[in-house]
Amino acid sequence: MKRFKRRTPRMNAQHYRVLTRRYFRQVFTCPGTLLPILLQAPVMLVVLLLAADGSAFVNKSLTQANVVLFMLVVMAALSGILNSYREICKEREVLGREVFGGLDTTAYVLSKFTVLAACGAAQSALLFCGSLLLVDFAFPDAAGYFLCPAAMILTNLAMTAIGLFLSALLKKQESAILPVLLLIIMQVVFCDSLIQLDGAAGLIKYVTPAAWGTAVFGAVCGLNEWTPFFSRPLYDLSPLFSLLALAALTALFVLLTAAKLRRTYRRKDQ
Repeated sequence: MKRFKRRTPRMNAQHYRVLTRRYFRQVFTCPGTLLPILLQAPVMLVVLLLAADGSAFVNKSLTQANVVLFMLVVMAALSGILNSYREICKEREVLGREVFGGLDTTAYVLSKFTVLAACGAAQSALLFCGSLLLVDFAFPDAAGYFLCPAAMILTNLAMTAIGLFLSALLKKQESAILPVLLLIIMQVVFCDSLIQLDGAAGLIKYVTPAAWGTAVFGAVCGLNEWTPFFSRPLYDLSPLFSLLALAALTALFVLLTAAKLRRTYRRKDQ
């Protein structure tokens, strides 16, 4: 097989810039891609309006407060996985030709993640800002207005990275339905909000982005202090630690995705 010239950091950076512009252009020029991204947050806000108790944090109603933070964080997580799970497998043929032509797979993954992260961050920020009109979080200080949206954004980014990794593992986007369903169920069951799991099952929450996202909300709002009969270990952690955990999960799966594609197309780099 043809041996290509060694790629330099400058060439890889150029690939990243070109691909990032390409994917941003695709998002804003394709109605089939843009409309779902634009509509997700408003639809989720309607669901929040119908299902959530806006005074739960003021009245210190633990059940209703957990429902609110569960909905916000899991919605952010769902946006991330739904935006990303098809992104690589749907481009298998094109990607193979471009890698054969000298494309750097790491630059490809980073460009995909950058565009999806920008979309996910905008969705999460819109969702949180909209929720302020519906829910009185009664934050004890102004830090809550920064830490909680950061938790939603990083939860979205972590799920985006996981979705990209899943997409890199699959050859056809039709094969992603069952894994995506399992990931969604995992965010719901192991988010450590509505359902408290102990033992081996409880350990899964530590690799569940939604659990770390709800931990930030729980810590900022002080839910463990409302009653002696309620306690979540993650809610006792510093919000900054939970945010770092989400950032670490995001970085891990971005690196795993890049490594998987590099391994898949390693023969084309030789």
